[in-house]
Amino acid sequence: MASLIPVLFTLAVATSHPHSNGLRQTARITIPPEVQLGERADGRADSVSLVWQAPDVDAPFAVKFSQGGEMIDAPVSFKTIRVEGIEPHRVYTAVLSKLRAGTKIDYKVLAGTETLYSASVMAPKSDRQAYHFAVFGDCGVAGVEQAEVAYQAYMTKPDMVLLTGDLVYGSGLVSQYRSNFFPYYTAEMASPKNGAPLFDTALTVAAPGNHDILNRNLAQSPQVLAYYYYWKQPLNGPIHTVGAPSSPTLSGPEDRQKAFLENAGPAYPCMSNYSFDYGNAHWTVLDANSYVDWSNPELRKWLADDLAKGAKKTWRFVMYHQPGFHSARTHQGEKQMRLVADIFEQGKVDVVFNGHVHNYQRSKPIQVGTKAGAVKTELAKDDWGVDSDFDGVTKTHPKGIIYVVTGAGGAGLYNPEMNDHPETWKPYQATYHSIFSFSSVEIDGKTFRLKQIDKDGKEIDSFTITK
Repeated sequence: MASLIPVLFTLAVATSHPHSNGLRQTARITIPPEVQLGERADGRADSVSLVWQAPDVDAPFAVKFSQGGEMIDAPVSFKTIRVEGIEPHRVYTAVLSKLRAGTKIDYKVLAGTETLYSASVMAPKSDRQAYHFAVFGDCGVAGVEQAEVAYQAYMTKPDMVLLTGDLVYGSGLVSQYRSNFFPYYTAEMASPKNGAPLFDTALTVAAPGNHDILNRNLAQSPQVLAYYYYWKQPLNGPIHTVGAPSSPTLSGPEDRQKAFLENAGPAYPCMSNYSFDYGNAHWTVLDANSYVDWSNPELRKWLADDLAKGAKKTWRFVMYHQPGFHSARTHQGEKQMRLVADIFEQGKVDVVFNGHVHNYQRSKPIQVGTKAGAVKTELAKDDWGVDSDFDGVTKTHPKGIIYVVTGAGGAGLYNPEMNDHPETWKPYQATYHSIFSFSSVEIDGKTFRLKQIDKDGKEIDSFTITK
């Protein structure tokens, strides 16, 4: 658990600074550190980034970390965020690099000689080490169930947390991050009522959802698209040009667009899609919003090439928000990601994780062959080939891709009336639980085990894949 001095959201120490003209200022952390992937421009997987927020005043922040030896200084940088109606603030980033795989990292954020914040996290695992991750989405609503899911996820002690989108309701605003998101995952004390200090003790990864980046109207609010301010994730996606097709293009007053671009920097629009390696798995994270044309040959080539990069890994996982395969009555009209199901199959993807539909669903292993990505009218049909023999218990070698919807992280549940009524499910559906929950996954070499755990800590589903 993190050590906070003295209290979360008011961590402070008085200090003098050479640029303060002799005035004493206060070094203060307003949003505690979160462990994120970082931009990883060099493509290396042996680093993480600490990301925290503070007022827009000069402060002598420093970060030191140790893996059982002497403390090492980590380089610290910051970006000032200026948004109309919001006090200017700084997003600080410290890169912890050349980490020894799977070893405990003790880190602390200092101002001068005073420690403001300290915690521990596991360094990214190697190909030969077992690891554990939690997955959920559709969470940032400032609700009691959100806190309960966060607490239960924290209690499983994950090495990594992956969020399937719709991080912040309802429009991905700066203010909504502050009220609906950060307090629940950077809580000082873990409890079902408060949430937990989850993001400072586990590597955290996010996919963008519709509530995160679909609203790009800066005339309506200058606070939109905060996803690009507060996440540090790899910039290795296919779209780098502002205004490019299949990117979340901006609208609104020119001065607000300029301010947004300055705030976001290189993260926009590149961070909408990206990939990374962790342990013996390759992960591909995609933007599944409706403006993206996944029938575009260049995007399809990028996706196929990216999956090919994971050919030497044991596992290949994909994460995006809007599911192509699910049984809930809600959101049945949004099946655009079936366009790339053929690429997933050719790229030997094992499991696809989605959100958007506020419940938990698991498909049978689906076999699309060459059908997907061809005729859009065909994509709307549900007569897909499936491996009906796979049960995840005694028969654990699936022939096809398993699609997991894990969007029950806190937002209001969808279609609970379909629980225990398999006659209402699609023919490719294996399980359906409209219950607040998260996915807890353990990887040990060639074995994948998923348990779906509800907000009270009860297991509601499980299955195993072996290779």
